[in-house]
Amino acid sequence: MVSRSPRAESLAEPVDGRRQRAQITRRNIVAACIALQNEGVLKPSSQQIADRAAVSMRTFFLHFPEKGQLRQAVLERLTPEPIEPPPSESNMQGGLEARLAQFVDMRTRTLENMTPHRRASNAMIETSPQLQKHRLRVRKAFRDVVDRWFAAELDRLPAEARRQWLVGIATLVDWEMWQSLRTYPSRSIPEAKECLRLLLVAALRQIEMESPA
Repeated sequence: MVSRSPRAESLAEPVDGRRQRAQITRRNIVAACIALQNEGVLKPSSQQIADRAAVSMRTFFLHFPEKGQLRQAVLERLTPEPIEPPPSESNMQGGLEARLAQFVDMRTRTLENMTPHRRASNAMIETSPQLQKHRLRVRKAFRDVVDRWFAAELDRLPAEARRQWLVGIATLVDWEMWQSLRTYPSRSIPEAKECLRLLLVAALRQIEMESPA
């Protein structure tokens, strides 16, 4: 085993300390951008973000010289892997009603939490291939979640009908529907959640009717 000399250790400690401080500063800048979006600032400026993170503009641009780099860091912070947990064995072994209730609880929390950032990205997505690519990835991830939670029902269908119903249900429980239920007219989270549950129940009943005997 090779040991480092005292001089090497003394040199490594400042380097490690600087690296750690840089990582903390970077995280603070990303958190500042997210916080501003949470407050309704859809397109926070570099100055606003730097002020919120308590860093100079020089430091801001040192970490994020291009706007797309900060946007990517924010997207990575807001998009966990997996985007939602898969159903547990007990979820799949229980009845549909209990599984559906658990899914709706999970999905509505996810959709409500992402609302400020979805509004912010919607304000920029038309001219941002980066955001367009990310949106496609998120939609696929949400679709895969639906596929896992309702595989028992979907698997009763012929292949083409299964594909179409998967797309339909995934669209039904995506953010755009949630936004429609929550706004204009304004509805509370419990009200919107119950509407979404009723729509999902109706869709699953229709799947049952279309399933081969």
